[in-house]
Amino acid sequence: MPSDMGVRSAVDDGRHATSDAVVTEVTVQRSFVLLGVLATALAVSACGTSGDRQQARAVVERFYEAVREDDGQAACRQLGKSLREQVESQTGQECRAAITRFDYDGGAVVGAEVYVTNAKVDLRGGESAFLAQESGAWKLSAIACTAEDGKPADRPFDCEAES
Repeated sequence: MPSDMGVRSAVDDGRHATSDAVVTEVTVQRSFVLLGVLATALAVSACGTSGDRQQARAVVERFYEAVREDDGQAACRQLGKSLREQVESQTGQECRAAITRFDYDGGAVVGAEVYVTNAKVDLRGGESAFLAQESGAWKLSAIACTAEDGKPADRPFDCEAES
């Protein structure tokens, strides 16, 4: 049998492929399986866990509850360090004195998306809040954000305060 028949060459009677062909075929199959597993793992990790979504939602709910109750200290506990600093720099006041004075639409949480260490929580009033992991906990990094006009993929957000 000529050796130039390629990977699928067989012994003279055609009953089985050469060992090189079997190894190549198995290696290719394993590569596709491994690629599929990695793609699935990457997709799942990008979405975050339901626990992460619940925690992000809870932070936003605590923040807006504190704002409704005019409890600046409780509201500021939900902010990340850089957002707290930004609020104080922007207003010239301590966070607890300024945070409840921003313009909020709020509303019930209608959705949450988590991407590894960042999250976006949408509210019924049309606002979104953005969060980031900080010292193992979800903290707000931008509040009272609304999408500007334009195509959905092209719309940046305008936020009352962001870090």
